[in-house]
Amino acid sequence: MIQSVPVHCLRADGIYVETRASFHPQGSDGQPGVFILFGGNELVAAKQDEQKRLERYRSLFNNSLEGIFLTTPDGRYLDVNPTLARIYGFSTPHELINHFRDIKHQLYVTPNRRDEFVLTLARDNKVIGFESQVRKRNGEVIWISENARAVYDERGNISYYEGTVMDITARKEAELELEVQRAYFSQLFANSPQAIVIIDTQRNVVNCNHGFEQLFGYRAVDIIGFGMRALIVPEELLVECEKLRNAILDGETVQCETQRRHRNGTLIPVDMIGFPIRVGQSINGIIYIYQDISERKSFEDQITHQAFHDALTGLPNRTLFGERLQRALERSRRRPELYYAVLMIDLNKFKAINDSLGHPAGDQLLIEVAKRLSVCVRSVDTVARLGGDEFAIILEEFTARKELLKAARRMHSILCEPFSLYGNDITPGASIGIVPKIADYTSAEEILRDADIAMYRAKQQGKGIVLFDKRMHQELVESISLEAELREVLAHDGLILHYQPIVSVLDECLQGFEALVRWNHPLRGMVPPDRFIPLAEENGLIVDLGKWVIAEACRALKSWQQSIDGTAGLTMSVNVSCRQLTKPGLVEHVTEVLEHNQLNPRCLKIEVTESVLMHDVDRAINELNRLRALGVQIAIDDFGTGYSSLAYLRRMPIDHLKIDRSFISGVEEGIKENDQIVRSIISLARSLGLGVVAEGVESREQLEWLRQLNCDRAQGFMFSRPVDNAKAQELIRKFTAFNH
Repeated sequence: MIQSVPVHCLRADGIYVETRASFHPQGSDGQPGVFILFGGNELVAAKQDEQKRLERYRSLFNNSLEGIFLTTPDGRYLDVNPTLARIYGFSTPHELINHFRDIKHQLYVTPNRRDEFVLTLARDNKVIGFESQVRKRNGEVIWISENARAVYDERGNISYYEGTVMDITARKEAELELEVQRAYFSQLFANSPQAIVIIDTQRNVVNCNHGFEQLFGYRAVDIIGFGMRALIVPEELLVECEKLRNAILDGETVQCETQRRHRNGTLIPVDMIGFPIRVGQSINGIIYIYQDISERKSFEDQITHQAFHDALTGLPNRTLFGERLQRALERSRRRPELYYAVLMIDLNKFKAINDSLGHPAGDQLLIEVAKRLSVCVRSVDTVARLGGDEFAIILEEFTARKELLKAARRMHSILCEPFSLYGNDITPGASIGIVPKIADYTSAEEILRDADIAMYRAKQQGKGIVLFDKRMHQELVESISLEAELREVLAHDGLILHYQPIVSVLDECLQGFEALVRWNHPLRGMVPPDRFIPLAEENGLIVDLGKWVIAEACRALKSWQQSIDGTAGLTMSVNVSCRQLTKPGLVEHVTEVLEHNQLNPRCLKIEVTESVLMHDVDRAINELNRLRALGVQIAIDDFGTGYSSLAYLRRMPIDHLKIDRSFISGVEEGIKENDQIVRSIISLARSLGLGVVAEGVESREQLEWLRQLNCDRAQGFMFSRPVDNAKAQELIRKFTAFNH
């Protein structure tokens, strides 16, 4: 064994120096041992090497990026490097060492944290890593990572602890943030009411939440690892599903409304969002989120149904009917050999039923009409309620026109059968207008327009069913134009009156005139009254027209009385319409005209028809009584053609009955019914104390017959056609001269 001992030697210069001697014992070859003496230079060199190693260690210690420490077993710092000082908020290591006298309580947020790793270091003789929260000099709490070990002395006791420290606060905060995000995602995934499923790039289920289980009826444990597409995607949507998947794998986020299948086979409308799961630069899977929109879809369907269907009957409304008609029009062009027809239907007595039985009865009638019409058509046809009591029907793909007419007649027949409403049997009847072939039209609106024209014509003529032809539209256009011109002519006094004489049947003396309005159109010529009077009735112009007729007729009569002798007793008959009688102001206007012209009220006769009287009996009687109180005479025109009863006649303030011309014209042919009717009317008039005027007398034979029946007065072409003011004056002079 080599041994080394210190030796002090005297140099030649007289100075003692420290040296060391090493003795090498005898080697294996039997040679004697060797004694080696190290001089002072070698020792100096050794000391210099040691000094350099110490300096390198100190440089590493001072410049390390990690904090380095040495502590006593009881918790005081022996040495620290500048990095550790900076970590804990000190300027120098000396400040740190002087500050911490009790590391356990001063440094560690949780004091027993030091106890834990001291015990661990004592038990495990190796470098141990720890993470702890500590307080910096300013009280700020940070996270550190320590790597430490225990250093033992020659007796086996812990001499000190040494280790390194790194500030890991930023890392811990990032970990905490990541943990929070994981918690958010985990709780969102687990607790979301929406169905969420994670799919890998091979289409297999990685995980799904409780919402997915609830929505589709599959348990997560049963489907994880299996393909979801085969489970919930309907077969008819597989292509759509694949397109969406490819878009997502290309990096897109997709959202759409679609359908998915429940485990029991039920289709569920869903709002689906799909987006890629990115890990770095690659896509590792897909997240699908499904929301059940069944309730919303149901509500939307309900809103859509309400928007396109009639609330009362449940039939398609005008909007939906128009759309279906447009599609039917397109189909009819592709199949011109077939009949595609449109029917417009209107109930004849709906307003009267509403007024008499009430709106609930009217509503119930509409419901029953809808049911009857629906059973008359096929599934390809459409029945709609357009509004009020107006219905429309599209009949499609009839091979012959007679089949179409047969279907229309069946509908008309079934609507003419009685309806039972609140204990009453009601037969409203119906008018049907038909456009029999729609292929030649350009729009649904035109078809509806013409069907409505035909329906209106059916109602006017009482025919029940009318097929549209182009002349009807032309006539309507003319009527509209005529109405506009009538308004203009009324505003500028463009109408004239003609007068037809009324004579005594007994002696053929002139008794008076009936004023008849005429329109001498600059282009159309003389427009007959039956063309423009109904127009005036419809649009309300009849009220102003009637006022003008009364004023002009009274003015003319007064001028004749003033200019022609023997005319003081002449009367002027003026027709009054239903609107005039029911609108306020008629009596006031008559009063004003009579006063303005200083005309005897007995010279004015107001003529009303039976239908006018029956429209609103109580109001009619009230207005006629007011006119009668003025002294004006009242006559019922066209008597015998209406449906007035004797009870009403007794209540009404009437002076004369005018026999309709239709009962006079058949006397030459020996029509017994006419003779009996005329005799009955005259007998009735006599019993009621009323005068009788016969209209339409055209021959001497008719006049003699009326004379035999004791009729009072007559008017007709035998005496004169209606003439203008000048010719009327000539007639007055002629009759006066004749009578004299």
